[in-house]
Parts: sequence; C-alpha cells; structure tokens
Amino acid sequence: MLVSPGRSLAVPTAIVAGIGAAIVLGSWVVASVRAGREAGWIFAVGVGVVTVLASVWTFEFALPAAVEWSDATAQAQSALSQVQHSPQNRHGTVPPHPCVLHANGSIGPLAAPYRECTIWTPIGHMVSFVASGPGADGGLLYTDRPSASFADECARHLVGDWWMFASSTDSNGDPGSCYLGYTFRGGG
Repeated sequence: MLVSPGRSLAVPTAIVAGIGAAIVLGSWVVASVRAGREAGWIFAVGVGVVTVLASVWTFEFALPAAVEWSDATAQAQSALSQVQHSPQNRHGTVPPHPCVLHANGSIGPLAAPYRECTIWTPIGHMVSFVASGPGADGGLLYTDRPSASFADECARHLVGDWWMFASSTDSNGDPGSCYLGYTFRGGG
C-alpha cells in the first residue's frame, strides 16, 4: 500500500501527483504537435483533474477508507471484549498486559508484523496496533478517549474511534515536529 499509518502522507501524495503531472505533460506535448489538438488537450485537462482528485484522495481519504472498509473495527472490538470479560478484570480495571505480536495478516492498512496491545480502565479503553520490524514507527489506535491516549506523539484522526500516530520527527531541532497532516499531542 502506498500510504501507511505512522508514515508521511506527503511522500505518497507527491508520488501520485508526480505520476499524474508526467502524464499531463506528455499528453500536452503530444497534443501540441498533432493536428487534432483539441482532443489531446481535453485528455490532458481530464488527466489533470483526475490527478488532483487522486492526490486529495491519497492525502485525506486513503487511510480512513482502508480502515473503514476492512474488519479493523471488529478486530479491535473483539480484543476489547476479550479483556473486558477476562478473569483479571476486577473492578473494571485490567492492567496493561503483554502485547501480542502478529506475524501474519493486517489490521486495516497496517500489515504484519505488528503488536496489538489492549488496555481497559474505568477511564477509557484502547487497542493499539503498532508497526513492528526494521524502520517501523507508529501505527493505529482504536480508543474512546483520544485526548488521554497520546503522550508526546504525533496523531491524526482517521474515522470514528480510529487514529493513527507516529513519533515526533524533531526536524530542525524542533521537538514536537510532525509529518504533514499529523498534529503533535504533548503531555507525556
């Protein structure tokens, strides 16, 4: 998948825009040298409009759609249900338990390997799905308490109770810098 949780959205958006721009430029050049220029220019303008729409889709809607159209919500709710009905859940609080490493499958747009960690407290419930492996950073979070879920991380709301998060990039020596499209949430 071109876009993935915890990564920059600007890079895949630029790739989509660049490919579209190359096609637009090529069709414009062909239209300029051919006798039937009007059809070539209409094609170039059409590809330009599709390129803009594809770029907006990549940046704004690709990840929310990938979560919404998958069984990610059912997976997260199942994990929460297992913890809620656990024998260790006395007085509505289950301490954080060891995370489960998934070597196969995916959770929405996040492919394995990833760690699944479930926390259930009277204050809130959450399941995090964290990318695992070399160079992995960030992941997805299903929570009913987003304001209390991110400590010194960059986050972006996707859809419903779903968020994606990444570590701060600290670019140019500025703590709390995030990829384009993410917002820093301090407090950790």
